[in-house]
Amino acid sequence: MSLVDSFQRNYQLLISKVTSRVYDLIQAGQTKEQIISVISTDQFRNAILNDSKFKASTNTLNALYLRALNDIDQFADVDPQALQALAKVNRTTFITKLSNDVADNIQSNLTTGVLGGLSKEEVIEAMNVNLRPDQIETLVTTAINTYTASVVSLMADKLPDNTAYVYRGPIDEKTRPICLDLMSRGEMTKAEINRLYPGKFIDRGGFNCRHQWAISTTRNPMHSPKAARAEAKDRGVAIG
Repeated sequence: MSLVDSFQRNYQLLISKVTSRVYDLIQAGQTKEQIISVISTDQFRNAILNDSKFKASTNTLNALYLRALNDIDQFADVDPQALQALAKVNRTTFITKLSNDVADNIQSNLTTGVLGGLSKEEVIEAMNVNLRPDQIETLVTTAINTYTASVVSLMADKLPDNTAYVYRGPIDEKTRPICLDLMSRGEMTKAEINRLYPGKFIDRGGFNCRHQWAISTTRNPMHSPKAARAEAKDRGVAIG
């Protein structure tokens, strides 16, 4: 089962449990003011964030980091402790972002539901609309690709300064202008990339970017400056 599938299954259990708890208070005769006061407390939010099934679903992210590491073209040795530290920081950032999104979504929709007199089923439906599987997929993709870019950057630091890199990835209607620009440049050293495009050796095209830097070779698969320039021209996108 994928991380997204695991998360979605446990997310459904979580929102059903939390929503039932709140609507039990309604059945018990508590006022809207009393119930909203409960929903807004740190104790209520922490109960969401510390739910065992929710936390278990995010732990499967570890396997994705190992898979990503195996898929990287290892062109230089990197200290295993540094790789673990990168994974830990990246994973913490991902889980913090996802956890806050989940807690915000639940608290906001429960408050709206209680005030608006919505049924339990309507509140749960709203929670699903506001945190869809494709959004979770995007968060996972961004986390893993940022980790991959960080590892590539560490490896690049161990190579000669004149080592040439190319920007690889798909060219289609989803490709962002900055990615077309980076690919159109062809070969660049890391120093040139950092000078012309500060921060883009790791950040690349930003959130949910599908591209990565790689050492330039004779073939350079998924790298075509000509195609990038043609796509930019067709769209009327100005590139360097």
